[in-house]
Amino acid sequence: DKLANVISIDWSGFFLPTQCLPYWSRLVAVSISPVGVIALLLLAGVGLRLHQRRLASAPRPLPWHAEAALGLLDLTPASLFLVFCFVPSVSAFIFRAWSCQAYTISPPGEALALVEYMRQDASVE
Repeated sequence: DKLANVISIDWSGFFLPTQCLPYWSRLVAVSISPVGVIALLLLAGVGLRLHQRRLASAPRPLPWHAEAALGLLDLTPASLFLVFCFVPSVSAFIFRAWSCQAYTISPPGEALALVEYMRQDASVE
């Protein structure tokens, strides 16, 4: 559990208040948001390349769809770096969702009875 706390940086707390959303909503948001950030980055690369094409002089050697593909390739290294940065924290957040804490509910001297609750959301048994 200590290793998961070191690896996992809860960057979602900056954008999503933890008290306002249930844990499952935060889990989906944390899992999906890196895909959105990377998609925005790649779309920015396409937009920049097409904007440069529009500002260029009249003889354009490449069609617009080839310029758009080059725009995707321009920011692919940056998107791969973001994937490298997001994978440990997102994976740790997802795996912590299945971590449970067991409690003994049987009185001493009787058969052992346990109940388990999720560590991140105690309302889930």
